[in-house]
Amino acid sequence: MSGRILVVDDVATNRVVLRAKLAEAFYDVLQAEDGETALAVARRDRPDIVLLDAVMPGLDGFAVCARLKADPATRHIPVVMLTAELDSAARLRGLEAGADDFLAKPVADQALFARVRNLLREKTIVDELRLRAQTCRALGLEEDAAPAPVAGRPAAVQIVKADGIPASAAALRRLLTERVDVVDARAALSGRTPSARPDLVLIGMDPGRKAAALDLLSELRARPATRHSAFILIVPDGDIATAAAALDLGANDYVFAGSDPHELAVRVRSQIRRKRYSDRLRASVQDGLRLAVIDPLTGLYNRRYALTHLNRIALRAAETGKIFTLMLLDIDRFKQINDRFGHMAGDAVLAEVAARLRDNLRGEDLLSRHGGEEFMAALPDTGLDAARIAAERLRKTVAATPFRLPGVEMPFPVTLSVGVALGHPGRDEVTTLLREADSALYASKSGGRNLVRFAASAA
Repeated sequence: MSGRILVVDDVATNRVVLRAKLAEAFYDVLQAEDGETALAVARRDRPDIVLLDAVMPGLDGFAVCARLKADPATRHIPVVMLTAELDSAARLRGLEAGADDFLAKPVADQALFARVRNLLREKTIVDELRLRAQTCRALGLEEDAAPAPVAGRPAAVQIVKADGIPASAAALRRLLTERVDVVDARAALSGRTPSARPDLVLIGMDPGRKAAALDLLSELRARPATRHSAFILIVPDGDIATAAAALDLGANDYVFAGSDPHELAVRVRSQIRRKRYSDRLRASVQDGLRLAVIDPLTGLYNRRYALTHLNRIALRAAETGKIFTLMLLDIDRFKQINDRFGHMAGDAVLAEVAARLRDNLRGEDLLSRHGGEEFMAALPDTGLDAARIAAERLRKTVAATPFRLPGVEMPFPVTLSVGVALGHPGRDEVTTLLREADSALYASKSGGRNLVRFAASAA
């Protein structure tokens, strides 16, 4: 896994040693000898990770970290602080400044590379989500695609307690506003817990059963309910090998058993904050994609999506050898509705027609707003007789009950004209079917409207 890493240290020897180690592992390495240079390089070259000496003359590592995290251009770059004095107060100060981790000098290779791999994976995911969200904004979907804030929902922390590890729940409950639940491994795997989708899972580790805790991490990371949860492991004090294994298996962070509860609380809050940011990005992307294929007035698929999906239905028909049905349905005299009652009434008619059509089709059928007052329906595995029944059902469900329009006292009758074509496996192109259905629709209109007409090839 390649990446660009910025090494910041005022001692040239330290920079050279780290650069040699990282370059041997095929990472691109940038260097800075002081805080101001580090900030400039980070803004200009946007490294994937910053390895930052905590103690430097002038602008020290804590101040550099705080400024990196305050700058929108660099706040998403992970920071690992390096220090020879790894006391609890320094760790807390760095974590509260936004550092992702602390490593002790001289840096152990196993701890360094495990953390680098872990942070690069996480940053790659966040960068991809940010890029997709930016694409949604570029398409003009930024306002509608903005997800509902999740900060109002209390975060859920789930502690999976292992034998031999003192419960951290009491300390966390004192230090956190988040909900904290203690469950066993069986409950966590089954999902039968107070929070089915926890924001963060804290896994305790029995020194004699380390493999079981790592297996639990792997299982939970693979399950849909906890796939996007943050994970922190409590590993035996000083056990770098197990901590490295946990990071490689998908843990977001780790703490050593016996660590200051305040440090654990800071790490928990930091991981929840990052997890929720990723959730918002993911929701933004999903909403943006939804808006790109959904007609906002009717809630149906739009023409862009429908034509793509129609091609897939045709390909599937070719594979299975089964006929499918294509319908074009047009609201009769829709312009008169707009002219007589206004566009608000016209919109209400479109929305109600869409709802009636949707309620009278199967889940596997495709229904879309084809354009203006025209709809398209594609029915897989539907031959001539079934197509005739379905088309008449759709026509009747619209015509049977007059529509109540906003600002109009009396219910108003609305009807549909329907044109139908049949897709024969491997024989008909989608463009040909659309042309045939359109000709059938024209025949329905010219024949008096409120009719179902079939393409000549379907007869």
